[in-house]
Amino acid sequence: MKKKNCLNSKRLTRQEVQKLIENGGKFHAEFTDCFTQTYSTGYKNQPLVYELSGNRFLFIFDPKETSSGGKGDIYAGEYFLRWVRSHKRQQQDIPRGCVSSCSHWYYYSQHRENLIFQIDFLILDLAEKLAIDSQQLDFSYSSLDIITQKTEKYKAPADSGILDYDPQPDLINDLYDNLVAYVGEVLRRRVKGEWTISDLSMDQSSAHKYPYIRAELGGVLMPINIVWQELIGILPMNWRQETTDEIRRYALRNPMASTKLSLK
Repeated sequence: MKKKNCLNSKRLTRQEVQKLIENGGKFHAEFTDCFTQTYSTGYKNQPLVYELSGNRFLFIFDPKETSSGGKGDIYAGEYFLRWVRSHKRQQQDIPRGCVSSCSHWYYYSQHRENLIFQIDFLILDLAEKLAIDSQQLDFSYSSLDIITQKTEKYKAPADSGILDYDPQPDLINDLYDNLVAYVGEVLRRRVKGEWTISDLSMDQSSAHKYPYIRAELGGVLMPINIVWQELIGILPMNWRQETTDEIRRYALRNPMASTKLSLK
């Protein structure tokens, strides 16, 4: 069975890894440093990264590891570069306390718990910043496809390639609240729900208040989870897919509501 996101069908043996290196693999010091992690005990986990021909990268597990050490996987260049950038962002966010969807949103949010009172403004601002006709933001799933196209290219210079452009930091700083507002409205209208702010006395999972959707028939949907996943993820953004997945999860938890929901 093919390993997810890898070009190889199964993990490469140490012998196969060495053969790739001998046949022209180039050690990539910057990416190797990116994945190096030093633990509080002083132990250093140091995978190795080699660049291969055909816009591919070889990821080798730390040779010191007893089981998988020296073995590896091959990734397409576009996917691997997304992985590198996502990993770098997460390493920057950990010292900021951004270890969950809610803590990440709270750190970067400009409106925080006041977001639910700014929904209309945030959606109009989203249309303006993404250069979308506001009439197209009609809260349909197809409108999420438009947002996918725009966010993947947000602020990208015309001559920028995947090696030197990463849209996520711009989106996180500029449009985090806007995206939570729009995705939340898509969810709210599907489940005939209402915007609600978490009660810290009832929710011990978060140190901060956060907005969510409470459905008419009971249950909770989390637009923050969707936006966080898209902004820190490795794969290309797909706002429709993540939003419908949240609807499906809600329907599974609330069978009475499932017959009234549409995923189209």
